Amino acid sequence: MDPRPQRTAPLHRVGIPLRALLLALVVAFVPVAALAAGGSQGGQVKAGKGITLTLSPSSRTVDQGQSASYTVAVASTGGFTGPVTFAVTGLPAGAAAAWSPSSVVLTSGGVTQTTLNVTTAVGTPAGKSDFTVKGTAGTLQATAQGQLHVLNVKRSFDMSGTVSGLLAPGVTRSVDLLIANPDNKTIAVTNLSVAISQVVPTPAAVAANLPCSAADYKLTQYSGTYPLTVEPGARSLSSLGVPEPKRPQISMLDTSRNQDGCKGATILLTFTGTGQAN
Repeated sequence: MDPRPQRTAPLHRVGIPLRALLLALVVAFVPVAALAAGGSQGGQVKAGKGITLTLSPSSRTVDQGQSASYTVAVASTGGFTGPVTFAVTGLPAGAAAAWSPSSVVLTSGGVTQTTLNVTTAVGTPAGKSDFTVKGTAGTLQATAQGQLHVLNVKRSFDMSGTVSGLLAPGVTRSVDLLIANPDNKTIAVTNLSVAISQVVPTPAAVAANLPCSAADYKLTQYSGTYPLTVEPGARSLSSLGVPEPKRPQISMLDTSRNQDGCKGATILLTFTGTGQAN
């Protein structure tokens, strides 16, 4: 055993690490306090009053002449209350919008709906159109985006025609076209035309070398209004309410040349038309 007395470290040397430790603890606690203060200030911020719009579905596809409906949900945010009116921009040419209802009244935190019905025309251009729905409440506004895809659907139909009587020089007869729609949807006929494809003289006229040709006749095209709505089945122009003067007309010209070759001749007509299924 060492008889020498034990030496102790001076108190001032022990105090240096202790003060450093206390200082580190103080520094460590400062950011925590600052964060706590910052959090309490952020909690005092309140969202402003407003509205939001949601469109469902966001996209619809229709044939030309058909309609598409969308549901527009409008919601109150930040405690907003009051009336909201609606509008839409960006629809294609010939398309019309109708709202049901045209305005709604929101309660605080409430959600309500309106219906947007878009009606296209037969002549509405085919393709995709992006449109914007807008809700307005005083100075507040909200928007939602939508799309309308319009299809150009053309279907086949048959046509035939009958002339109201015999032709003679200077006589005009109307042609009552018969349109046969084989589809289960209505067809909007947008164009009709008639042409003389052939004139067939009688064998006696041919044997006598008496000429007759399309130059002896004149055609006047359909002058009624378009489109003509043709339901499934066969419909004549007369049954569709087209007056006789508006139907296609064929006349035999009254000329100074000998037209004996046209006596008893058969005239073959060709009918063409275009239409769109509704």
